[in-house]
Amino acid sequence: MAELSIALLGLDRLSLSVALRLRAYMGKGGKHQFTLLGYDSRNDYEKAARKLKALDKVERKAYSAAEKADLVLMNLPYEDLRAGYEMLAPSLQAGAVLLDAAVIKAPSLGWAQQYLSEDQHWIGFTPVISAEYLFDHQLGPEYASDDYFADSTIVLTPALSSMREAIDLAVNFSVILGGKPHFLDPAEHDSLITLTEEIPQLLSIAAYTVAMRHNAWGDAQRLTNPPFSVLTRYLFTHHPDALRDEWLANRESITRAIDALLLLLSDLRGSIAAGDESAIEAFLIAASDDYQDWINKRHKGDWGDQPGSRAEYDNSIAGSLLGGALSKRLFGSRDSDK
Repeated sequence: MAELSIALLGLDRLSLSVALRLRAYMGKGGKHQFTLLGYDSRNDYEKAARKLKALDKVERKAYSAAEKADLVLMNLPYEDLRAGYEMLAPSLQAGAVLLDAAVIKAPSLGWAQQYLSEDQHWIGFTPVISAEYLFDHQLGPEYASDDYFADSTIVLTPALSSMREAIDLAVNFSVILGGKPHFLDPAEHDSLITLTEEIPQLLSIAAYTVAMRHNAWGDAQRLTNPPFSVLTRYLFTHHPDALRDEWLANRESITRAIDALLLLLSDLRGSIAAGDESAIEAFLIAASDDYQDWINKRHKGDWGDQPGSRAEYDNSIAGSLLGGALSKRLFGSRDSDK
């Protein structure tokens, strides 16, 4: 049996779902034990996390949670992320692995290279939620669940300099959470996340701004039902500073995506203005058919990949810096399983 200390920095639904999954793993007789520490500067999130009782301790300071942790999940609000790296780096112990859950990875990788030492190890970490929660947009810790990542994908974006031992640890941790590890380059990750995270953010806020600036908004705002509130929810769930910093940090990918979006909207506008029923119908049918194909693949988790063996959480970590100590604590020895 191995024992591992894990710090969860930022106690939203994602982090608390990690905690609940690890609790469930231990409760079902998992061979490893986890000590779970947490921190959040947001008072309502901290209170909700304490009420959930998924953590062994909720600390008042981020460094208090992280200083003795073997594995740190960096899930701070984006506007606090750089300061978090700068503040935490002196506190992290040698051999610690930091999993960065930020929406985009390139800036985090830069901060890791700037602030972390050679024996503190960074891996980008993007868990994709289970298809069962795909249309559930709540982000608060009170909505956490132990199956939040079940049978889904966990994207890992190691740096070129990342040690194999740290990567293997992240893989095995992802499998314990119920996910299927998938690797991307950090730059490729950020290019793809533009389409699935940042364009929805832009459309959300642009849609609200168009409505807000309309001369009839005083009356129209009374007609707001779920379609409008779901579309514009990013103004409720994200701080303006976080969105600003995130968009500017990934501006090259975002501007390319906006250019493509503007071309599409221009074509669609032309079809609607001309009353071109055939063009509009073709546009909608093509989108609808592809959407059905995507949603089926998303629920099945079938992306047409080549068959491969699912990662196992055994003692797969090589014996060097992490292998000598951390891998034994996390995965034990093969002899102990006999």
